Amino acid sequence: MLAERQTKWLGTVLVTPRLSHRLFTVFAALAAAAILGLLFFADYTRKARIAGWLVPQQGLMRVHSPQAGVVTQIYVKEGAEVHTGDSLVVLSAELQSASRGATQAEIARQLAAQRDSLADERRQHERLLAQQARALSERLGTLQSEQLQLKSEISLQKSRVGLAEKSERRQIELRERGFISDQQLLRAEDTKLEQASRLHALERDRIVTLRDSLRLESELRDLPLKARAQIANIERNTAQVEQALAEAESRREIVIPAPQDGTVTAIQAERGGRANPNVPLLSIVPAGSHLEGHMFGPSRAIGFVRPGQRVLVRYQAYPYQKFGHYEGFVDNISRSAVSPGELPPQLAGLTSLYGTNEPVYRITVSLASQTVTAYGKPVPLQPGMQLEADVVIETRKLIEWVLDPLFTITGKWHG
Repeated sequence: MLAERQTKWLGTVLVTPRLSHRLFTVFAALAAAAILGLLFFADYTRKARIAGWLVPQQGLMRVHSPQAGVVTQIYVKEGAEVHTGDSLVVLSAELQSASRGATQAEIARQLAAQRDSLADERRQHERLLAQQARALSERLGTLQSEQLQLKSEISLQKSRVGLAEKSERRQIELRERGFISDQQLLRAEDTKLEQASRLHALERDRIVTLRDSLRLESELRDLPLKARAQIANIERNTAQVEQALAEAESRREIVIPAPQDGTVTAIQAERGGRANPNVPLLSIVPAGSHLEGHMFGPSRAIGFVRPGQRVLVRYQAYPYQKFGHYEGFVDNISRSAVSPGELPPQLAGLTSLYGTNEPVYRITVSLASQTVTAYGKPVPLQPGMQLEADVVIETRKLIEWVLDPLFTITGKWHG
């Protein structure tokens, strides 16, 4: 440089660039080109993180015990297919007495004996009523035969009375002519009166037999009604005993049936363990129901979430570092927020994930697959599994993200 200040009597002085300067220039140009290429060609995806759990589309049916007891039998296993009414679990609510042992069993035995006694009483009533019906029928038949006999005798006796009256008239004529004595006439009158008396006796017997026949016919007609009333009373007592027996058996042993068709899952009941009415014995996934994700996110995370957006799901049971992400899609977003206190107990720690205690919105996510691939094999997902997901909101070039503030200001100015 000093040479430049000197007299240029030898001409212009040229400074030759060093090699390091040239290399620096080349590297700077390449770096600038790389940065520009990255800005114009590289993409950045904006995501919103949400969390939740898996729930069947038709809901999860939780089966509870109606009362406290001890599990004595479990008829199903995890993943078993059941139909409505199938027996699932048997509970025992038996109480022990120091003097009588199992009190409910003793009550059941006594009620069963009472039921058997009522059944015997009914059979005896039926036999007795059948005997009474036969006796009445036989007696009625006898009276009807007597009536026919009396009718025949009355007819014959009327003839005798007629003959006696005719004989009396002849005796009167003969007495008037003096052919017979008064004593003979009196005998003829006595004969007529005797025959008339016999006729009256036969008619009286006929009336008595007719009255008895009518009474027996009435009793025979009323007998089925009385029988039904007596049997109805026995059946009513039997029904009361059966109800008491059913209540005693229900307190002693309870069979829990399947409320609907589906697949058994989340069995918490253990044979010999206590059953708590507040804790489900097991759960049933309704038949034909698929799992979906019920996700929850704060308002700042769902501002740009829309139905149909792609979701990258991570299952806590299958770490994504090893088993990867799984695809899903946003189905719908709730219109109202849910406070943290209203969240299911399984999601109690959700607010700590977002670092805030603000209300959250529920996002329903449909899953592309109902299984995960673990060690080369598909493993079915289970209801209640917790998961996290990244909702892909938008993908833009880096240059667009860099210039976004400028576009925003320009848009405001133009507005």
